[in-house]
Amino acid sequence: MGVSSRRTLILIAAVVVGALSAFLVFNYVNSADDRARGNARQVQVLKIAKDIPKGLTGREAQQQGMIVSASIAAEFKPVTAIVDPSIIQDKVAVANYTTGQILVDGMFADPIDNQITFAGRVPNDCAAAGLNGSTTGQPVPCVAVTISVDSTQGVAGVIVPGDYVNVLVRPETPFCTAPSPSKGGVITNGATTAASAPDGAVLCNPARYLYQKARVLFVDKTAVPQPGELNATTNQTQSTGSTGNTGLITLEVPPVAAQWIASVDAELLYLTLLPPDYVAEAIPPLDPFPSVLPGEDTTQLTPYGPQGFQGQK
Repeated sequence: MGVSSRRTLILIAAVVVGALSAFLVFNYVNSADDRARGNARQVQVLKIAKDIPKGLTGREAQQQGMIVSASIAAEFKPVTAIVDPSIIQDKVAVANYTTGQILVDGMFADPIDNQITFAGRVPNDCAAAGLNGSTTGQPVPCVAVTISVDSTQGVAGVIVPGDYVNVLVRPETPFCTAPSPSKGGVITNGATTAASAPDGAVLCNPARYLYQKARVLFVDKTAVPQPGELNATTNQTQSTGSTGNTGLITLEVPPVAAQWIASVDAELLYLTLLPPDYVAEAIPPLDPFPSVLPGEDTTQLTPYGPQGFQGQK
């Protein structure tokens, strides 16, 4: 056998050995993967196969093929996973759900009866124990107290249930004696009943903070939606026949806070709408006799300080 023949045989043998090795490695990897899958215990869950809109009943979702049974590794099954589809048949989706989500407890809730009492919406534990000297050791319940504000006092009527507001009060004062001064007037001639008042500006009714970050429970008769409630605004509109904001704002506050609010004439109250991350901090009362107004003070100038507006939304 010539040298070239031996080389050809060696090359063929090498190719055969390489192919056999690749085949064996491939089979080993596949079998290892199969063994791993076989060792992972599979369990049944309910999975969302198509996007589910808020308010759809569980029965409708199942009839439309939006919820299907699926197998997943036991280690990935949520503790609160729902496996019995009959549990949600008469319930409604409380939010919009996307394809691929595993169905868990709380995603569907019982529809709220339109005749639910308004008292049932007032929270039983809206403040920490010990507030205002409470000695029960239990969280302080809330009560609902209503104030009437016009569009100027009530942030142009854009407040909705669930918003938080600061409550300011503009108390009557004897500071201004200028001829027929209007409420909230600012005079600069020093005319005042306070003999010790310095020359300069005089705020006739300097506003003070009665409360900060009070939660709005109702606007007119529209309430904060509850889980499973399709559309609180629609329900209330149907029952009252009213769609406009009449300026009635109901706050959910502890009883002592309600006592304070009820002690102030609603005409003297003023609301400000708060951002979601607002942090309440003590704000001292204004000096009714400022020597200069903020826009004349180089340390203030703008409502946001001398550097101007800094925030981002």
